[in-house]
Amino acid sequence: MKQEFKQMPEPLQKQVFIRIGLGALSAVLFAAALIYTRDIFLTLPFAGIAVFFAAAAFALFRRVVLGEYVAVSGKCAEIGLTALKRRAKYIIMDTDVCKLKVILRSRMRKIPAGTEVKLYIAKNTPVYEQNGSQALYSYLAIEAIK
Repeated sequence: MKQEFKQMPEPLQKQVFIRIGLGALSAVLFAAALIYTRDIFLTLPFAGIAVFFAAAAFALFRRVVLGEYVAVSGKCAEIGLTALKRRAKYIIMDTDVCKLKVILRSRMRKIPAGTEVKLYIAKNTPVYEQNGSQALYSYLAIEAIK
């Protein structure tokens, strides 16, 4: 299991670590709240969150070990920013096959145009047609290669 984890791509390892960390933090909060309040019903949300993140980390790890993901690479052609805070909203990637519009779901730093981007997506992720290009609304991990 440790060997399989070491063979995973680095951005996917990071996502597994984040999910395990959030699960562990929720478990610690569950234990602390249980000790402090001594009421199991009040602390059940922390336990539920811990179980959720542990299951999400296991599911991602299993998906990567079984090879149920695809790595798509290309160059960032354009970046779309939000109106008020000027955060990155989406990027348009030029891949070998087509233009791919990726809607960013996290607070990501701005990627300059021309940067190599590697995107990890699940094999069953739907890709939609939008304004002459392909649109992708979810992904497992994203990596900007400098």
